[in-house]
Parts: sequence; structure tokens; C-alpha cells
Amino acid sequence: MDKHVLVIADIDDDDLLSLEKARDITLPMKATVEIVKFIHSSNDSDITLEQHIEQAKQKLASLIHRVFDGTIEITSEVVVSDKIAQWVINRCDRQHVDLVIKGGHRSESLFHIPSDWHLIRHLHCPILIASHVKWKNKANILLALDLSTEESNHQQLNALILSWGETWFKVTHNQLHAMYSIPIAKPLLEFDVVDKNSVMKKKAPAAKEKIQKLLARFDMSSITSHIAVGPPDRTILHQANELHSSLVILGSVGRKGLRGLVLGNTAEKVIHYLRTDCLIVKLP
Repeated sequence: MDKHVLVIADIDDDDLLSLEKARDITLPMKATVEIVKFIHSSNDSDITLEQHIEQAKQKLASLIHRVFDGTIEITSEVVVSDKIAQWVINRCDRQHVDLVIKGGHRSESLFHIPSDWHLIRHLHCPILIASHVKWKNKANILLALDLSTEESNHQQLNALILSWGETWFKVTHNQLHAMYSIPIAKPLLEFDVVDKNSVMKKKAPAAKEKIQKLLARFDMSSITSHIAVGPPDRTILHQANELHSSLVILGSVGRKGLRGLVLGNTAEKVIHYLRTDCLIVKLP
């Protein structure tokens, strides 16, 4: 079945780079593309809302013509809404979507959950939070795996991460790297209760063997693997910077409610600081 990709054009600007990334991703996939541009329901200008919508449609059509060459099946729509995340979630619940692509905006605070966080928690399909940084030739893709448990849902998430890693490799031809972070609570590190080097020396050989077995199971033994020690949201960022990664792929458990607000999850903490693209996958 052909893949269907939903692209969220930026609400305030032309977001040309996100559309270019969407083109480069979807063309090798032979995917159909649906592009949605949102405009605010409040209209402070002198023109009517209908005129505003028509201008947005014309601008979006011009952008699509500029970026895409007609080889991809594209539909587009201008939507009047201030609740972008909820609209996207409802759209993906009504019809099958394989991937959502959205430009990233970092305005996180405890009392305001931005649309990126809301989408990560509630979407049932992968989402690419695209940075405003162009892809580089011969960059690296980092696959952040979780080997801390044998639970079925974690194993399925790892499988999804590896599968999307293969897809991205075919699209970009960038090198894949896999990593696993041996978890240590932040307070234990900050108060020197645990020594990272001792943990690495003791647990790294078993972790290395585990990650190699997983990669072999998916015929991906040629991938370079990395073992780190510490909270994943820190070690993933460090490894991504060390590798100059163009993309980080990781799984999300999508915590909701008060637990999600207080604890968050690794994916949310990573995208808060990551200055490159981040693909978050979740179990259907």
C-alpha cells in the first residue's frame, strides 16, 4: 500500500524548508502528500476572513508549485483553526496517515503544552518534527533504542525505529548509527552516588552484545552501535552532537494526563534541546 504523508505548513510563514524536506522524503517513497496550512480564526487585518483564506490558498499553491515538480500526487487545504494539534489528531483518526511532518517550535513551559508536545502524546502515527536546518551531505542518522526491558511494547518500538531507519537510509543514503543508553537516574549522577565509568565497565559488554543481537535480527549488523551511560534525554543529545546527526529517530510511550505533565517522556525532553530533525515513532 502506498504511504500517505500529511504535511503541516507553518501557520505564520512560508515554511519552505519543511516543504522541501517533505518532497525529498516522499518522492523516493512514492507517497501521496496532503499539505495543510492553518490560519488563525482571529483576523486583525482590514480584509475579510474569506479574502484571507483565498490569499492563503494562492500563497500555498505558489509554494507547492515552487517546491514540487508534479511527480508526486498532492492535495492541499487551508484550514481556519487555532487548535492545530487537535485538528491533525482528528484528521489522522478519521483516515490512515503513515507520517506527519511539521516544523518545530520551541515555546515549552509547564503551564502551556505546545502543539508539538500534544501531537507526540496523542498521534497514533510517526511524526517528524523538522528543524529549520538544511540537510547536509554525508550526515548521520541516530537510532535511539531502548534495551532496558524485554516487554513486548518496547521490542515493537525498537523494531519500528529500525524499520524507519532503513526507510530514511534509502531516502537520504546517510549512515545509520544505533545507540542504547544504560539508564542512571540524574540525582545519582549529580550527587556522585554512582560513577559512570564503573557502570560502563560493568554493564557495557552485555549491552553491546544485546544491541548487536537486535541489529543482527533485522539484518542491520553493519550499523555502527554506541553504548552510553546516563539519562537517555542527555545521552541521546550528546551522541547526536558527536555524530553531527541530521536526524534522530526514537520511540515515545506518549504519557498523558498529570503523569505526562510532570514526568514527560524522553522524546519530549530530547526535542526541547535538539537542533536537528527528530522522528518520533509510536505503536499503532
